[in-house]
Amino acid sequence: MGETRYIYEGNPFQNTIATPVNYVPEFFDLEIELESDVFYEVRKYNNIVPYRLNQSTQKELDDIKEFFNKNKSTFFFLFNENELIGSILVIRNYIQALSVARKYQRQSYGAKLTQYAVNFILGKGYRCVELKVLDGNIPAHNLYNKLGFTVLQKSLV
Repeated sequence: MGETRYIYEGNPFQNTIATPVNYVPEFFDLEIELESDVFYEVRKYNNIVPYRLNQSTQKELDDIKEFFNKNKSTFFFLFNENELIGSILVIRNYIQALSVARKYQRQSYGAKLTQYAVNFILGKGYRCVELKVLDGNIPAHNLYNKLGFTVLQKSLV
């Protein structure tokens, strides 16, 4: 398994999306299903088991739920009416995860959520934004390069 570490040291983005909503426990199942679908191929490519989060043990799901609740104030969700478009999780100046439902991919939602997260992080006084992309996630590499992130480090994990 390998990953690439990215950094953004630019200015805040202009014309970002309206404010997404924060995580609430009712979003848990939606997020698990979203990540199970969206990250299946990348998790399989990198041999991260289970390949789908919805195949996790009850203990693993409980740990994930606790992690989501702990970070609910920086876990943002974007909906189209009652349908989940995507989510992004920020921890300090680090983008932990970005997920966009397949139906909404290639419609700029990933870019908009990332721009929102960058502006949120910079607004907290951080000077840079960091994230990691697992090998095999070509769309993520392309997105972050397009938004002005630069490679900080390429490594094998």
